[in-house]
Amino acid sequence: MKKAFAVFFWVFNGTLLLIVYFGYLPYLAPAIITDAIAGQVPFNFLIPFVGLVGVPTTCTVIGAIPQQRRVVARDLSLFQIFYGIEAPFLLLCLFRFFILRDLNPATTLVLLTGLIGTIAFTHWLINASHPESNNTNLGHLIGHTLLLGMAIYLLIVVVFYNLPIAIYLLRYGANLLVFAIILSPLTVLIIGFFSMPWGMARTYYHAWRQSFNQLASRYSKSQVIALTVIAVVAWTGLFALLLPQPQIEAFKLLKTPPQTEKARQELLQKSNVIRNGLLTAYLASYRYPRYKDESVYYMYRDLLGSESSARSVQQMYDFLTYPFTYRGETQDQEKAAELYAQFFDTPIVRGERPAIEKALQSTFMRNEAKAGLMDVNKQRVLLSQQQITVKPQGDWADIEIYEVYQNQTSNQEEILYYFSLPETAVITGVWLGETGDRSKSFPFTVSPRGAAQQVYNQEVSRSVDPALLEQVGPRNYRLRAFPIPQKGRGEMHLWLTYKVLEQNSTWPLPQLQERRNIYWSSATKRIINGKNVGGKDGWLPDYLPATNVQQTVHQVTLPGGNLIQAKPFDSQYKLPQKERFAIVLDGSYSMNAHRPDVVASFRWLQEQILKQNTADLYLTVAQGEPKRLDNLQGFNPNQAVFYGTLQHRQMLQQFQKLQGNTKYDAIILLTDAGSYELTEDSKQVLSMSAPVWMVHLGGFPAAYDDATLQALQDSGGGVSGDMKTAMQRIGTPPTLGNSLVNLADGYAWFVSQTTEAPQAVGGFTPIAARQLVTHLSQQMQPKDVKQLDAIHAVAKQNGIVTPYSSMIVLVNDRQREDLKRAEQKSDRFNREIEDQQLPQPSSVGAPTPVSAVPEPAEWLLLLVGAIVLGLVYQFHRNTQLN
Repeated sequence: MKKAFAVFFWVFNGTLLLIVYFGYLPYLAPAIITDAIAGQVPFNFLIPFVGLVGVPTTCTVIGAIPQQRRVVARDLSLFQIFYGIEAPFLLLCLFRFFILRDLNPATTLVLLTGLIGTIAFTHWLINASHPESNNTNLGHLIGHTLLLGMAIYLLIVVVFYNLPIAIYLLRYGANLLVFAIILSPLTVLIIGFFSMPWGMARTYYHAWRQSFNQLASRYSKSQVIALTVIAVVAWTGLFALLLPQPQIEAFKLLKTPPQTEKARQELLQKSNVIRNGLLTAYLASYRYPRYKDESVYYMYRDLLGSESSARSVQQMYDFLTYPFTYRGETQDQEKAAELYAQFFDTPIVRGERPAIEKALQSTFMRNEAKAGLMDVNKQRVLLSQQQITVKPQGDWADIEIYEVYQNQTSNQEEILYYFSLPETAVITGVWLGETGDRSKSFPFTVSPRGAAQQVYNQEVSRSVDPALLEQVGPRNYRLRAFPIPQKGRGEMHLWLTYKVLEQNSTWPLPQLQERRNIYWSSATKRIINGKNVGGKDGWLPDYLPATNVQQTVHQVTLPGGNLIQAKPFDSQYKLPQKERFAIVLDGSYSMNAHRPDVVASFRWLQEQILKQNTADLYLTVAQGEPKRLDNLQGFNPNQAVFYGTLQHRQMLQQFQKLQGNTKYDAIILLTDAGSYELTEDSKQVLSMSAPVWMVHLGGFPAAYDDATLQALQDSGGGVSGDMKTAMQRIGTPPTLGNSLVNLADGYAWFVSQTTEAPQAVGGFTPIAARQLVTHLSQQMQPKDVKQLDAIHAVAKQNGIVTPYSSMIVLVNDRQREDLKRAEQKSDRFNREIEDQQLPQPSSVGAPTPVSAVPEPAEWLLLLVGAIVLGLVYQFHRNTQLN
């Protein structure tokens, strides 16, 4: 029988090695190794990849060495090598590599137990397996105990398939036998895998019994029994502690929205539990390989003809496979994403990016991993070349940014930038081309923001080239271009020009706030003013040096008798005196990260502002009723409760609800960057009674919804990164006269009337025109379409981007006709919120329930496994009899 098993051992490993070296390695290894070098494969996923090659190779080599020539392990039989070492290591690697992707705590414990136990067993085989050896220790016994338990568990799971396989064998045995003979090497391979639980159980039982007897001879038998019981109880207790699935508790906690501050505080204290549970539900298909799998039920229903009996068998099977089964519903992923955004005030893809990336990387299907990572990291289009050209014009400069894009996918792609510029900068052009010659490119058209957006989205759906450049905040812009040709089918060239004033001896460049699909690498060629420069980690440098620049007074006459003056301001800012302010505090969850800044802001208000001024506090809430405090002295920002998600527009609406007849000189909204992706469309106009100033702690948002942007523009307010700057911008203008329209970027801007003839477009004129738009938006009623047309006329005549006018690049006459029709519509200035959600990983999907009856091929595998159980059992029985 030893010779028969030897034949089985060599056929099994020979077949397996052929598959590994001529199928597994050539197909999977290049992509995995490349990704591993790039740091895109988790270490605990790389180990089983190596193990699937190393385990059968090592065991085959050991088995090939005659026992008398081995340096160690001379007494090891092929049976012990196969079922004691190769089988457990192989199963661990197979389960980790092909089935268990993103590990949960319970499956992690199971894998670690199997790994450590097998190592302990291997050590025992080499050093202490001889019956007269005194090298057996307590660690060996614990390892054998846990391994025996796992082998028995696998054996019980296999038993569920024994009866259906036996019936199937009786029905189709003759046909299957023919295929089994023809494909004998594969048959042996399948038999080997299905015999592993039985062989492991037998091997580990004998090892456990021998180590038990060896230790009992050195210690008392009761002590050894106690140790065994303690090991089993401790492992079972730890496993039971790790077994509960956190999404159940998270959904339970968030089932009823909290209405009181105490209830919100209690939930905030459990935020880690909620975060872990929602992430588990979102990644359920990665962390749990089973979900409502009823294949056992269907097998036994057909076999027994009884619904109740089949259901009972399925329930027992579900109990056994509980650690690998997700307890939830198919819609839990969507539910988790929604609840996460509502509680943590940010999309789950943004808030849990590292965990999601790790889950996406944990797969042997590297194309799927790359697709998912592209969705999350947005690395689809390579920025292959970038040129920056600065042309100084005294204390301001014309700057051109030229970029070349190469698609890395087989699909047409869109690129998107959110970026910011200084408040007084103005964008003067955007072009698209198929070559690097701008004279042959497609030029821009200045169009009402709503019409431009409508036509752009319409053309994207038709896969026709457009580009759209919009202003989506006081300093914020959004640039989109589509389509970037598929890989190997050409490039897209884009030019962007703007004018900017010198600041602190530098020329400011666009600051990236968000990007989609576009990425850069060390291969990106970068040129600044005709000179090659080294690779950069970011999109653009923060600024370029400006030398020998002296600020001067600028004066421009525009159509309509508008005289625009820009005068250098010497930074002698003043704080407000004897004014009344409304301080509106953002109550959303994301403000928890900025609590120290909130405390510092209120301390500064107490020390610098409230001694000469008065202020009322408005506490906004995501759920429940907002509050108004007429005396800031009693407010402790350390005790403020930040919970849930709020949009800036909602905060201002809550303020209006509580304001009543109280008049203020300015409204200060103390907030953070927020999450533009969570903003909802609203056509409601916010008519504010005083200038609105938004103080963004921790950074500015990528974009503002139009209702909020219009509230800032119409009221004469603005944005700032700290409370001091906002108060200086509020307190200084009254000392400069009524004709002041803006105070920004080191210049005071004035608008007055004149009879002089307007100047030609060009030079400094577009910068002045942008300030005129600011002035008109405060003086007019921009909700009136005719007045919006008047503001748009200024932008169109000067070729600039404003909050009301966008630039769109069109490539054919049909597009231009579509734009003309859109510009005649009454909603031509109505812009919808774009890109409300971040891209979802394409490979993160809800678990798919399996309810179909196993296919014939699956039955064949199960059938052959049952055959092997009988063969191996008979083999050992005969061995014992002999």
